[in-house]
Amino acid sequence: MLSKRLAAIETSSGNFVPVAYKPPINYSASSWEDISVEQHHLPAFESPEISLQQHIIAIQLGDSYQIDWRLAGGKLHTTQMRKGLIGITPKGIPTQARWFEDVDFLLISLNSNLFYKVAGDSIDCDSIEIIPQRGVDDSQIFHLGLTLKAEITAGCPSGNVFAESIASALAVRILKNYSLTNTNILKSKIEVSQRQLQQVIDYINDNLALKLSLDRLANLVNMSSYNFCRWFKQTMGVSPHQYIIQCRIEKAKFLLVYTKLSLVEVALNIGCSSQTNFTVLFRKHVGVTPKVYRNQF
Repeated sequence: MLSKRLAAIETSSGNFVPVAYKPPINYSASSWEDISVEQHHLPAFESPEISLQQHIIAIQLGDSYQIDWRLAGGKLHTTQMRKGLIGITPKGIPTQARWFEDVDFLLISLNSNLFYKVAGDSIDCDSIEIIPQRGVDDSQIFHLGLTLKAEITAGCPSGNVFAESIASALAVRILKNYSLTNTNILKSKIEVSQRQLQQVIDYINDNLALKLSLDRLANLVNMSSYNFCRWFKQTMGVSPHQYIIQCRIEKAKFLLVYTKLSLVEVALNIGCSSQTNFTVLFRKHVGVTPKVYRNQF
């Protein structure tokens, strides 16, 4: 189980330990790239000093509480946390914390390589300096976190591109607001031909049954993932993951009406990992279950 949980290195022993000492009550799909999400409910606790292996955002979900914390063995600080406030802890900085009552929070881990993907070749991942934060009121990160929470609660039916799009938005937000990195690199002009757009659309429709990747789509037109998402939405009026879902739903409707494939086979044909996820996704966007839709026709 440890390999599937967010891990850190305990400073005193050098051993790998979970970031949170109890298993999460909910967590993200193992197939997501560059981002992991855990939802926790923990009692009062004093953690050992640990060094994170990825950049982590913590989002407070429950009642207010006091947290005492220190970074790299420095001065002890006290912060009053309330619902919606966030903390950001960069990779590699030793951190220690304690609290004195039950806490509810979301942990979002971002792979260092994600920042390269959103900014492209103009940024060196090793040179990114993220500024640690505690008790920050950032409504954009909070709402992105709630979106991820809803997705993992539903069983992650929206697919990898959805998760990767949220991860890109979080990475850009951190680069712009909580780092010492030059963010002018995120303002480049986007010029893409109609032929390149058609190439992306054809690739999506030809590969709906596969694990579509935001990185792969962006590479088709030689863009960073951030610029690709901006360009696609400006051009198509919807985000890449919304377009992919639309295509999957339309293909599912066709297969339900014009073939005798089982519901499991239809699910696999449109890239859903299970019949359950397919049912959740279809009902959300069509209003009825796949079985009911098939029976109507």
